[in-house]
Amino acid sequence: MANQRKKQLGQILVEAGKINDNQLEEALTYKQSRNIYLGKAIIELGLLTEKEMIQTLGNQLNLPYLDLLNYEIDPEVLERIDETIALKQKIMPLFELDSILTVAIGDPLNIEVIDDISDKTGMEVNLVLATESDIEQAIDLYYSAEKFISKTGGKADKGARIVSKEIDEETEIVEAVDMLFNEAIKMGASDVHIEPREKDVRIRFRVDGVLQQYYTIPKSSMAPMISRVKILANMDIAESRVPQDGRFSHNANGKKVDVRASTFPAAMGEKVVLRILDESRGRIELHKLGFSEDIIKIWRKVIRNPNGIVLVSGPTGSGKTTTLYATMNIVNTVEVNIMTIEDPIEYQLDNINQAQVNPRAGLTFSTALRSMLRQDPDILMVGEMRDVETIEIAVRAALTGHLVFSTIHTNDAASTFTRLLDMGLDSFLISSSIRAVLAQRLIRILCPRCKLEIEPTDALLESIGVDGKFTGKLYNATGCAHCKNSGYHGRAGVYELLIPNEEITDLINKHATATEIKKIAEKNGMTSLTKSALVFVNKGLTSVEEMIRITMG
Repeated sequence: MANQRKKQLGQILVEAGKINDNQLEEALTYKQSRNIYLGKAIIELGLLTEKEMIQTLGNQLNLPYLDLLNYEIDPEVLERIDETIALKQKIMPLFELDSILTVAIGDPLNIEVIDDISDKTGMEVNLVLATESDIEQAIDLYYSAEKFISKTGGKADKGARIVSKEIDEETEIVEAVDMLFNEAIKMGASDVHIEPREKDVRIRFRVDGVLQQYYTIPKSSMAPMISRVKILANMDIAESRVPQDGRFSHNANGKKVDVRASTFPAAMGEKVVLRILDESRGRIELHKLGFSEDIIKIWRKVIRNPNGIVLVSGPTGSGKTTTLYATMNIVNTVEVNIMTIEDPIEYQLDNINQAQVNPRAGLTFSTALRSMLRQDPDILMVGEMRDVETIEIAVRAALTGHLVFSTIHTNDAASTFTRLLDMGLDSFLISSSIRAVLAQRLIRILCPRCKLEIEPTDALLESIGVDGKFTGKLYNATGCAHCKNSGYHGRAGVYELLIPNEEITDLINKHATATEIKKIAEKNGMTSLTKSALVFVNKGLTSVEEMIRITMG
């Protein structure tokens, strides 16, 4: 039966003119050597895309094709087909009507599966076609949400939409917390917020830099859930009156992540925030962060300076640490001694000596930096320029032949110099030690599956500083299952790189304003954050609203 099914698939594709007989023979040989089914062999060989294949089958068999990730599935129908069966057979139940169950399937020629569904459900089965990758994503989204909520007795908010039973055993909370972490990791969340309210507890994920509400759980489930987190993070489970911090590791499908846990006593109960630190983010290559060709070329030269201070500026969550780690991976060679002091160490870097501040033990940024200078370093990375003492030691290190990397919280590159002057540093020391300031933001990328083209009005173009004729296309975010209803999928860096020249050095020594410094920097070729973000808008990669949010909000 299986061989006949493969033969039918090949015949259908040949008759439709999608592949020829020679390509079919090539695919059959590839299938046998790899022990995979024919459809997968054709896709892996690049003869057809997954979507082309499923649409061809639909046309030949008179079955409709469905873009599954733009379709909202009725959560109650999940009870009809078990998740293990759905995943194994690559099927997704959609809805039922008058004893007819409509199912999305990736292989409509698999008669045995269709008959098995009908026997198990006692219903007539109606088929629509969807790609297997879309089916797998839908299973992941809907079934995982249903399982988590069934353990906590809550309900899902936008993006999950599922309601189920009350938790009654401690073992279920253990499973529920694991599911919560797994779901957050799958969605690419950087933070999980567990927030008590008057009648329930809401759970939000920060995805692509923006908090999104996913679940609510009953108040009765809050205490055991927070206790479980405290046990994992080695906190005092009996103490709820003062803030606590902790850290632990979590394994999700073979992928290890570190989790930083923080509790805070709020009016309605303890609020918990979990920061998810994925080690793979610390190994991101520099060219994959979103740098333009011009900026990355200059940045690669800057980080090869033998001495001086190189600063990365931006608000919390703008990707400063990721940029520094990607930079450290470039300058990290056997010939140099690199040492870091961080708060905390977010990712472990190979062959780099990393240390974490410990104020209780007297190890602050400034004290650590003093000690590091006695360790014969070539390159130093200081997590943040928080105080005058730390900055003064960093300047001294830079002037004595060391290259120092660090971060600072300022709105743009030019503001960094005025901030340091306001802190009381000598203008000459600032101008003579700082080699570059890289200001950055993270901009969300529109979901390619659901972004909606809009008409560029004069008012809209004026709001982003576009004068004259606009030849590009503008898009708005809408939302679908692929992007978890956010309208965005992934982020990229937006950068502004200021390299002080003689003119800017004179302005710093004269205590010029940030506006004056920025004006001269742009005159000398610096691309501002706003103009960098506008490139993403012009290419149709992000929305005007997102550009305004990160550059003007």
